[in-house]
Amino acid sequence: MSTSLLVVSKGSTQHRQWQWLSWGYALAIAVLVPYVLQPFRIGQMNRAFVFVVAVLAVNLVVGFNGMLALGHSAFMGIGAFVSATMVQDELWDYWMVIPLVLFVGFAVGVVVGLPALRVKGLYLALITIAQAAVFPSLLKIDELGIAERTGGPNGRKVDEVVDRQLDGVSSWFEWLPGVDGVRGSAAYRYWILLLITALALALVRNIIRSRPGRAVVAIRDSEAGAAVYGVNLPMYKTVNFALSASLGSLAGLMWCLDKGFVAEQDFTFILAIDLIIGLVIGGVGALQGSVFGGLFVVWVRDLTKRITIPLGFYELDGGGPLSAAIFGLILILFTFFAPGGIASMVAAVQKRIIHVVPLKPNGDPITPLENLDPGPSSNRAPIALRLALIGPAALIIGWVLMNVDNLIVGVFAFMFRFAIIVLAPIAVFVAANELRAARQGLRGDRSAAVESQARVACILGILSFAYIKTFALNLALRAHHVGHLAREAVIGSGDESVSAIPLLSEARKSQEFFGTGTEFCATSPTGEFRGHAVSDLCEVAGEAVEASETAVGIWLLGWPTQSMLALVLSIIAIAVTILVGVRHFLRSGTTSGSQRSEALASSGASAEVRHGGHDAGSVAPAESGDEPSST
Repeated sequence: MSTSLLVVSKGSTQHRQWQWLSWGYALAIAVLVPYVLQPFRIGQMNRAFVFVVAVLAVNLVVGFNGMLALGHSAFMGIGAFVSATMVQDELWDYWMVIPLVLFVGFAVGVVVGLPALRVKGLYLALITIAQAAVFPSLLKIDELGIAERTGGPNGRKVDEVVDRQLDGVSSWFEWLPGVDGVRGSAAYRYWILLLITALALALVRNIIRSRPGRAVVAIRDSEAGAAVYGVNLPMYKTVNFALSASLGSLAGLMWCLDKGFVAEQDFTFILAIDLIIGLVIGGVGALQGSVFGGLFVVWVRDLTKRITIPLGFYELDGGGPLSAAIFGLILILFTFFAPGGIASMVAAVQKRIIHVVPLKPNGDPITPLENLDPGPSSNRAPIALRLALIGPAALIIGWVLMNVDNLIVGVFAFMFRFAIIVLAPIAVFVAANELRAARQGLRGDRSAAVESQARVACILGILSFAYIKTFALNLALRAHHVGHLAREAVIGSGDESVSAIPLLSEARKSQEFFGTGTEFCATSPTGEFRGHAVSDLCEVAGEAVEASETAVGIWLLGWPTQSMLALVLSIIAIAVTILVGVRHFLRSGTTSGSQRSEALASSGASAEVRHGGHDAGSVAPAESGDEPSST
């Protein structure tokens, strides 16, 4: 019997639907980031992409090859300074520098990797630590013109800004989400860095699945066993180390592309420690671990600087001298409760939700799906119904928590409101599976009850998901309409000193408004526009500006009173959830009591037959066509 809520065969329709759902979530998050985050937060996401590729480079040599190398901050520095030199001095474009950076990183990796073949374990770690510690000092050497190229202790600025506003090519990138308005430059770099990160992940994934990749993993598991099977240990170790160094150099290029400034203080041994933290917290030997680790290092470190933890006798302030203590406390908690990293936690949760059965060469599942079905004792339908009810309940809790002015509470409020988007599709998947099982007679006498619960769970899940999407769409259209009216009012007034509101106007994209809604209204003209007072339009549009420039991501899942349509949908969703929930729990209590009575009666009858007709411990005669069973 399987403990997963869903059991599907690999490549089946349900499995493909689950994969499409997962990729859909990833794509939706990628598209929403440049829309809903402020430019500063988009810059943080860009830096997270840099760390994802850097942690991936460390993972390639540590997680997949088993070599304890801790000096990848030096490889990042090499890629960053080579990029800055070629772009600033030689006037190359960044896309021209990418092959050069990869080649230089690979060559340096070979030079460092060959001596590393003679040592391993802690000795290799010591050598790579020395490499990371010495690298910043080498950048300040005056001989051979090194300090002149690197800028020495002052660093090196790159004048070329990566932006869509380049002459002759801006129209090529107008379709990218978020690249217009105040987010333009940061959002444009976001899409470039996202593309590079996706290509790096795909490359490493294909390498690991190839024959050389399997040889590298075999070396990690057992060097002696790999050598017995004919694996050339020196060659594979050196090439893998060089590929890792090449990826680290690519991360350095991404650093230079995003910041436009490189300095030796950025590539110290502290950076190497951050990469190891990202690797361990994300998950060693897992591609997903590199993604989680890169995001963790950037976002959680920033979050810990803005929270306070009262300890009674002392308040641990994230912005104070002990700011690193909060981050260290989080690392200790992860070490105890998630020793396998975030990737292992996600895999464990996913395994409880869905179990994908591999296929034989002939296309049949290795284990028949019927053998993994719990049969009449299945409790999946009630679980699906509870999941469908938890989503709206979490949304209500999120609304209530938004009244608390606290950063940690705000994070939990967002998580509660985001739960409906995650739980509703899962409830629908599980309920649909139970519907099929009930109609196929796999639930025995409980088929009618299971079918009823599963149908209600499907309806609730679809309604909840449709509600939140309708709410978001209604809010976006409202902001678009109001912002467009206010923009036309400002442009039509003839006062060009007031910039246009950054909400979807092709004619005035170059005149974006920088500032809050209050600042916009303070400088807006008076008069009327299409029968509406410009000041009234300005007040409403100011709210749209503040929403679009601050917390749209949270706001879209937030208050139900932003408009009449959203309020009506909220009331309907809450009322249906409460009524169905009360009805379900009342019926489940009555049903469970009657089932217990029937179970006791049947057990008593079977005991009477067993003791009346046969001695205790005897073998009951088999029915026709059945095998004898012992009691």
